[in-house]
Amino acid sequence: MAVPIKTISTAIAGVGLSGGLGYYYLNNKRTQEPTKSLNTTATVKQNRNSQFYDPRPFKQLTSEEIDSRLRAGQIVNKSSIQRVKAIYTTRMASNNPVEDNYSINTIDGNKLIAGVYDGHIGPNCSEMIKTQLPIYVARQLRESTKEGEAQQRKEDIISTAFETLDQDIQQRFYDLFPKNVAGVTEKQIQDAISKNPNADKIIKEAITGSCACAVYLDGDDLYAANTGDSRVVIIRQEEDGSWTGRRLVEEESPAHPAWRSHMISQHPPNESGAIVQRNRIFGLIAVGGSFGDIMYKVPKEYQMNVLPYIPYEIYSTFARYHHRIVVNYHTPPYLYSKPLVTHHKLEKGDKYVVLGTDGLWDELSWDSVRSTDGDQVSAELMSSWPKDGKDKNAATHLMRQALLYDVVYKNIGKKLPVSDEGLEMSKRLTREPSRRYRDDITITVIELNQEQEKGQHVIQEGSGPIMEPKEVDVSEPRLVKSPNSSWYSGWVWSRL
Repeated sequence: MAVPIKTISTAIAGVGLSGGLGYYYLNNKRTQEPTKSLNTTATVKQNRNSQFYDPRPFKQLTSEEIDSRLRAGQIVNKSSIQRVKAIYTTRMASNNPVEDNYSINTIDGNKLIAGVYDGHIGPNCSEMIKTQLPIYVARQLRESTKEGEAQQRKEDIISTAFETLDQDIQQRFYDLFPKNVAGVTEKQIQDAISKNPNADKIIKEAITGSCACAVYLDGDDLYAANTGDSRVVIIRQEEDGSWTGRRLVEEESPAHPAWRSHMISQHPPNESGAIVQRNRIFGLIAVGGSFGDIMYKVPKEYQMNVLPYIPYEIYSTFARYHHRIVVNYHTPPYLYSKPLVTHHKLEKGDKYVVLGTDGLWDELSWDSVRSTDGDQVSAELMSSWPKDGKDKNAATHLMRQALLYDVVYKNIGKKLPVSDEGLEMSKRLTREPSRRYRDDITITVIELNQEQEKGQHVIQEGSGPIMEPKEVDVSEPRLVKSPNSSWYSGWVWSRL
């Protein structure tokens, strides 16, 4: 398959740039000398005589500055739902702009749907699905209960909603271009894009990607759905007073042995060595399911006849590695949006439901992000809330404790208990570029009511802005007009 000069030149430029930066870093690292801390806002470099020397500078923060940064993204949602006291959320950026998003909504006034969305390559897809996914789920639930129709399992209804949304994201993209792209020119592609005033938005939402982890609560029935590598954990207090955390649904990740085998099984045996490399698809993307990410889903003809000619601002976000997708791209799609879905019946002792993007679980299970250790650690950390009194918002409490969990020398491969919380939190919050040290982190904690607890729950002052969950509007139209549209139509038309 011929590769456009635009793709080759971008890739070469990327290699040259990364090499130059590497040379600059190594030479500067050799000549760095530690400097003394002058005040709380000055840049600090660690003394070479410290147990583990780390030359990366940071800013020493006061306790008030630490609290301000940790609480900047916190909110709390009141609840009128019988089994829910309150819903606490917080978000901390590492990427600029932040790529994580979240949603908290009600369906029919007495059912809760909440989700966290871990975007990548940009925030566009996660921003869109935080609004659209609750609508698609609510619409699918309503359509499934029409009179005279056989009742579907809730798990299947939710799964269909996830898949339908991603099909519509893809179909909007295909609808921008001529139906047969096998022989199109660059000018034809660009002319087609210029005819649609929303083309840039549509393309960005299809090219960028996002994982999605959501829960739907109807009475005592809790459904958890996961596309990608975020996580939802149920935390409970046992009768003996101990605390346990259990993952409700597995992650879709190429690092997960069972999911990796499943992904490889969808393609011919001769592709097995190329699909997953270094626990990433083609050695590039570290998720095993997502919305958007259309460069891993399009028919083959789109790879060379369409993608290199979309607006360069968008193409440049993945141009440096596009050639690595192309050479391995034989039997698409390589990513899917179909979630894993489970059901849990709430029981006595269930205290919290924690949804978190992978940035949280990376902190709690450093040795292996697939480890179940992080599930139990989250329970142990939540067991001290709210009695420790430092953070009134449960999600902020969990974020603070996660950032202080075995992180003293995490960035140089050493793991020790924290002895100076202010010092270590200053490092975690101020080192740049922060993406080298941690990911975006988004946490939602649903505080559950026990059956015997009655009355309106009082939200503590200092929990953050108090909101009310927005009711999902199922009258909102689908992203595409045709009710029968799917990505298959783009596939078929490309061959006509």
